[in-house]
Amino acid sequence: MIGTTNGRRRGFALLLSWGAAVGLLSLVNPVPAQAATLQVSFTMTSLSVSGSKPKDEVTVQGTVTNTGDTPAFGVQVLLWSSRDAIRDLPTLRQAGTNTAGWGARLTIDADHYAVITTSAVPFAPGASRQIELRASLADLGFTSAGAVYAFGADVIASPDTSGSYATVGQLRTFVPLPGKTPVPVTSVVLLTAAPTKLVDNLFRDDSLTTELSERLENLLTAAGRPGMGWLIDPALLDEVRDMSDGYQVRDGAGTRAGTGQDVATAWLARYERLDRHAGGRTLFANPDVNAGRIAKDSELVHRAGAAAETVSGVEDLPLVVVPAGYILPAATYDYLSDSGAEAIIAANATAAGALQSGDAEPRVLATSAVVPGTAQTPAIERHQLALAAAVVAGARGQVRLLDGLEDLAEDQATTTAWMVRRDLGSLLATTPGVAHAALGADKPPRLGAGQLEAIKRLTDEFAAYGDLVPESALIDQADAAITRTTSTAWIGNSAGFDAHLDGMAALVGGPEVGRSVTLDASHRFLMSSRTNQFPVTVTNNLAEQIRVQVVVRTDNPQRLTVPPSDLVTVAPGQSVTVNIRPEASSNGLVIARAYVATADGHRVSPDTSITVEITDLGVVAWIIVGVSGLVLVGATAFRIRQVRRRTAAVETTGKDA
Repeated sequence: MIGTTNGRRRGFALLLSWGAAVGLLSLVNPVPAQAATLQVSFTMTSLSVSGSKPKDEVTVQGTVTNTGDTPAFGVQVLLWSSRDAIRDLPTLRQAGTNTAGWGARLTIDADHYAVITTSAVPFAPGASRQIELRASLADLGFTSAGAVYAFGADVIASPDTSGSYATVGQLRTFVPLPGKTPVPVTSVVLLTAAPTKLVDNLFRDDSLTTELSERLENLLTAAGRPGMGWLIDPALLDEVRDMSDGYQVRDGAGTRAGTGQDVATAWLARYERLDRHAGGRTLFANPDVNAGRIAKDSELVHRAGAAAETVSGVEDLPLVVVPAGYILPAATYDYLSDSGAEAIIAANATAAGALQSGDAEPRVLATSAVVPGTAQTPAIERHQLALAAAVVAGARGQVRLLDGLEDLAEDQATTTAWMVRRDLGSLLATTPGVAHAALGADKPPRLGAGQLEAIKRLTDEFAAYGDLVPESALIDQADAAITRTTSTAWIGNSAGFDAHLDGMAALVGGPEVGRSVTLDASHRFLMSSRTNQFPVTVTNNLAEQIRVQVVVRTDNPQRLTVPPSDLVTVAPGQSVTVNIRPEASSNGLVIARAYVATADGHRVSPDTSITVEITDLGVVAWIIVGVSGLVLVGATAFRIRQVRRRTAAVETTGKDA
């Protein structure tokens, strides 16, 4: 959901998050049954490291809160650490599982623990207290630069005054100790939004105006900062350009003027000033390539490419594919092998390193996510994870994808003196730091089955509309319009998807077209011969010229068949009379159903019912034969009489002579 509330956090926050894994307070060791309802949390509010020497200290501040529903006695917080240096991403992931027996509490020292209440004093539900704990790097066992260490605290308490202590809460986070070599960080601002354009000069709604003046305005500002990278969605650029010269917005059954022309013009001018060396482009409208692969839609990437070709000024930018959730399954990587992309974003790469090579031409831009987490993870924990991932990546660098205001804030908060900015163009010009990208089996979010079925119907409707209106300007925009409906912005946003599909259906949908192209005919025809010709009328209420034929189906084709009519062209707002020519083989009553169709047979209008009565076809034929026989006999007799008279006359003349 790029551009949505959930999606804004998924790139960089996926890079940072780990919520359930590093689990602040939800990871509780098994405790005796009588203490099961005790829940006391330690929420970290700050974490600092004074240096990298053994005597330098790690200081953590936080809030201890009884989040349960029973009092706790003898509440204490004790520092915890693991002395194992973490130098790679798989180990960092494993550390997040908080395996039992891993790490240990520090020895009791005045700075290493805090007593919240004694065993005789209750810590009431909802009560809280601020504390600060510290320990030297030597005491923690953090001895190696260029490595990451697990760090945290355990909360112990008793359910009563008996002193039967159990672990009732935990904090787990990381302390990164950077090496001497700066870590290159490529922060890529993603300039995209949920599609609102239907076709040229017509938008579903005016929501992009708000986006351009708020979220996209801030993202554009960030993209213009030195050292930052950026990716532009060609569909967004196309929409902003269309808005900048005036546009219409759907308003019920009609339209109204859009209000974002000035905002779009100003945003577009600022975009044109971005450093193009630092930028790239996504696939048009960021289609859901994972869903396309599963649906075996071989045209999805082709349509997106064809749509992008209509957007000037992006052809020189490197193409970077952004899959839904930034998750790249191995099968989708193969699916995109001939996409023409220079790189594909993958948050599920199993090795740290910004740029990684793959089996095929596109390389992998690996965001340094540990595991998919939750957007509710406290910011300070996400920050520590980002710093840890950067230390693990080292000189190979780190990629952060930013598509929301929270992402921008986190990027600023986690950019330190031991990092150096590297823009997208500079990163793509380097040799991959990982020789072979291995991809995890993470399951990406994707469009639902119902959405894919609706997209297939829209594709078919565009094909039918193109057959109906061969010279339509809408057909030239079919690739762009269909690709917008496959956008990852619609994942989890069924209301927005349905609204966009409704807008397209009003333009090319079968039901709407069927209401605009009508067929009028007499409800009863009488046939008294084997073939007849009857007129019907086709009316075109569309705004474009159509080319159609009339098709008739009967309930008794052995008795009556009706070939399709000739193709006719009907101008907008006009009617044309079309002749149908039924052919009968026997007497009787036949029910026929006529409708308007395209040259390829796509139905356009609903059925118009016609009753055809075939009367006395055999009697008429015999009458014709009988009359013909009588005429022939009479003519023959008359001729014989004429010959006889002439012969008699000749004979009489001869005698007289």
